Amino acid sequence: MILSIHVPKAAGNSFRELLEAKFGERMLGDYGDWAGFDHPEANQRRLERTRAMRLRAAELREKYDVIHGHYVADKYEGLFAEPKYVAFFRDPYQQAIAHYYFLKRNPQRDHPEERIFHENNMSLEDYLNWDAFRNHTSQYLGKVSIDDFTMVGMSAEFPRSLELFREVFGIDLGRQRFANVNNERAGAEYVIDSATRRAVEKNRPLDIELWRRANEIFAKQTSKAGV
Repeated sequence: MILSIHVPKAAGNSFRELLEAKFGERMLGDYGDWAGFDHPEANQRRLERTRAMRLRAAELREKYDVIHGHYVADKYEGLFAEPKYVAFFRDPYQQAIAHYYFLKRNPQRDHPEERIFHENNMSLEDYLNWDAFRNHTSQYLGKVSIDDFTMVGMSAEFPRSLELFREVFGIDLGRQRFANVNNERAGAEYVIDSATRRAVEKNRPLDIELWRRANEIFAKQTSKAGV
């Protein structure tokens, strides 16, 4: 079973579309856990949804080859004989700002993070200092170490990451495509000012270390695969 963790604003929607096109009904989209949001309401929801999903273990093994979505990696721990974890990662400074603007663009989403965010009219500084999103990306791994991931992709190297997926799994997902991008952003990356950098370093130290390790693993995996 391929367990594909969709880290927000790290090419996860683009990857999802390619997986859907290739696997069709053999791919399960697992969204709705409110993962990556450390808040009592979200934590209780994840607990309930995890219990319900684990009761479907036999069905999951029979019907699906891939589970992709916003869920914490250890949600399916012990359910599959050979789980193959996959995720795309993004520079934590860029990911933080991208997620902030995503929340601003989507007040209509039925999610407590949206409700609280818009009720408080949060600035970027407010968002970066919000405890619910502390070490945002790291929350998606749960108890699973990035060293146990079968494939680590990089959003900034999406085409090369698809080549790595092909070499690791023997599955060609086809051509590159990008989904859910911020069309209002000027340039390829957001400009990171010193205040934002300090706030990320204060509130997302585990994400910064995770990013460093992800780069190391990506380098080793692509070198071994020859891509």
